[in-house]
Amino acid sequence: MDHLIELAQFLSKNKFKHLEVFAENSRLLTFYEKLRDGSFKTEAQARDFFFPGDKNAKAYYYRLAQQLEERLFNLLFLVDFNQTAANQIQKEVLVCQRNYAVFSSLIARFMRKSAIKIAEETIKISLNIELTDVTLPLARYLSTHYGIHDPHKKKYHYYSQLVERMQELLNAEILAEKYHNSILFHHSMKRSADLTFAKMVKAYAQELRTYIQRLSSYRLNMLSHLCFVYEHHLVADYEKSAKACQAALEFFEKQTQRDSRSIILTFTFDLVTSLRMLGHYSEAIEKAQKVISLAPPNNINWFIIHEMLLITHLHSQKYESALKVLLEVKSNLDLSKQSSPLQERWRINEAMLYYLIRAGKLQQPEGVDFKFRTKKFINEFTRSIHDKSGNNIVLITIMILFLLLDKDYSSIIDKIDALKAYTHRHLRIDETYRTNCFIKMIMQLDKANFHPIAVQRKAEPYYQKLLAVPLHKAKQDYDLEIIPYETLWAFMLESLEPDRKTKVRDR
Repeated sequence: MDHLIELAQFLSKNKFKHLEVFAENSRLLTFYEKLRDGSFKTEAQARDFFFPGDKNAKAYYYRLAQQLEERLFNLLFLVDFNQTAANQIQKEVLVCQRNYAVFSSLIARFMRKSAIKIAEETIKISLNIELTDVTLPLARYLSTHYGIHDPHKKKYHYYSQLVERMQELLNAEILAEKYHNSILFHHSMKRSADLTFAKMVKAYAQELRTYIQRLSSYRLNMLSHLCFVYEHHLVADYEKSAKACQAALEFFEKQTQRDSRSIILTFTFDLVTSLRMLGHYSEAIEKAQKVISLAPPNNINWFIIHEMLLITHLHSQKYESALKVLLEVKSNLDLSKQSSPLQERWRINEAMLYYLIRAGKLQQPEGVDFKFRTKKFINEFTRSIHDKSGNNIVLITIMILFLLLDKDYSSIIDKIDALKAYTHRHLRIDETYRTNCFIKMIMQLDKANFHPIAVQRKAEPYYQKLLAVPLHKAKQDYDLEIIPYETLWAFMLESLEPDRKTKVRDR
């Protein structure tokens, strides 16, 4: 059903007028219109509408859906690329793909002359935009044609050589794609550093470097440079990661013949992260601000780059600047349209800024009402904590920070018990090391009966171990610490002081 909705809404959005194709079947037209206006969201809704109470409704529905799918696919070929393409490159890609489909259809019908004409016209475009997977089959056919069916020495040699070049280039692109997919799959399964996998990625990168030294295409460079960056990111070598990002940006910023905004943003994200982890805050902020204009305010990249700015400001203890970023994001009405995980991250960011206000680290601007309720936040996210993800550690930590301000020690004990599930009995020098140190420090709150001097004394060994592995050396998720653990610990100790008072009363 989802693909039918996508097709119907695409054709509708582009003011498609050729609805006469449905004329002989009013049921298909009704189906199309209800998909277009959002009346049908599920198969069951469509099935019950067209075939209510029919014992064969399921079979009848699938037959109807198949007929509509075929009509909609055919209609795609009639869409005007000038109206639907986002830019010139996309237009040329769409032309190449459409022409290749026509070319394949002509070959299947043994219409050689027409096939040769469209192949020669299309291959010029595909070469210009480096569409290797279209260029290669066209070049193969033209080489065969001018070598056997209509011998032409110059054209035969040209297309034969082109086949060899494109075959090697396509193989390199496929290999780069394979390695890139492997990296992203691993990243989705286990985001923290993995030294065993890091060795594999290093081998991937070394092999890809041998290809880009003698072959070049936009896609090959994009996938290879992503691999080069991740090679260093995976082992938390942020110096080399930053250099790899800079090299990638130097290449893609020169690609003025096409829209490289998305890939420039991607490498800038990684560059800003690397600079932040190295403590180069001013440079990180400069790089982030430079590319903000590349992301429309309704685009996910806009929210990602602003989150990077906010966290960089928090790490550099420029809390006023972080608050300005938060307020700008909260004023963006498109935030509510973003994915649930992204909205949750911004809810956490908001909680951290509100905590800074309550802790007296930040002044709440006049006329700004956060409408933030600490108890509601704690209850809301307490229900959502089910797994052992890093995000949950952040959530529980923020809850403990608020509860310390309220001197609600009994509730803190419950949260500490929840944190125990995330730590190990013995400290391990791995991606969990800093988090384990910090959790063990928090566990001393209860053991020392929340007495500030006793807590500090008991936590000191773990605090020193934390300091021994600074953030830029920690092989962990780079976004795990919204504010560094060292800073959060100082806040916690301040909250334990007997005469400590909160600056803003929670409502």
